[in-house]
Amino acid sequence: MQNPQLYLKIGDQPEFNIADKVQGLRYLGDNSTPVINNSFLDVAGVDGSKLQYSTFSRYQIAANFFLRFTDWQDFKLAKHQFYRLFGQRKLIRMRTDVESSIVRFVYPNLPEIKPSQDYAHDALFTMNFDNPSGYRYSLYRSNSLYNFESGINQFGELGLDHAPNYHFTTNNFQVFNPSDIAIDPYGQKHDLQVVCHFNGNSMKIINSTNSSEWEYKKPSNGSENIILNGINTTLNGQPASANTDYGNLILNTGWNDIAVTGANSVDITFSFPFIYL
Repeated sequence: MQNPQLYLKIGDQPEFNIADKVQGLRYLGDNSTPVINNSFLDVAGVDGSKLQYSTFSRYQIAANFFLRFTDWQDFKLAKHQFYRLFGQRKLIRMRTDVESSIVRFVYPNLPEIKPSQDYAHDALFTMNFDNPSGYRYSLYRSNSLYNFESGINQFGELGLDHAPNYHFTTNNFQVFNPSDIAIDPYGQKHDLQVVCHFNGNSMKIINSTNSSEWEYKKPSNGSENIILNGINTTLNGQPASANTDYGNLILNTGWNDIAVTGANSVDITFSFPFIYL
């Protein structure tokens, strides 16, 4: 059976395989469980509690490693290199070959590394990574999935027999969100960018699936680059939220029915990472 592989990207550095950085190190796999926090309201004199809200909280990922070394000097060198890699105090993107298109953004907790017993030439240890977002993400954004047959999407990630489209030039279309949860830039600070070019006096985007909407109230000739980034709007890179109704869009899981009104012609791209638990 093929050994599992762990790929890491520390800060802005290139991605690497951890086994290529520490001599004799093997990654054995990891385990994690999503965490839900439920907040309740207790009312004096009333039985039970009322649910206020539920949130996904940060959790730890337990990654297991095996280290083989020939002598004490090799052990000390490998141990130092391991600590040196993970002691940079930077956010780390981690993914494995099993789920090669799903990533987690984590911070490490350095483990104790010691031989399995006296005079042994191996060490078995576990390192816990903190996942502060409580989520996993697709490696690629939605608008990068142009070639469905190329394999850049995770097997089973979309659950479709064809690639969904995220670039639209009509006034009525559907946006597919394969995430485990709704994409909510306002309520949950999720990453959602809507890149717009339109010709007309104004443009309103309405998601009739959940009634969320956003309107750009100023005219445009089609050459201007208007971006709704979360809850903020820019015009050719400059702040332009004052030109809007300060609305925001939410994408339910599955298909979302979108209508665009007020514009004569549109060119719209929905760009977001898929979110998994």
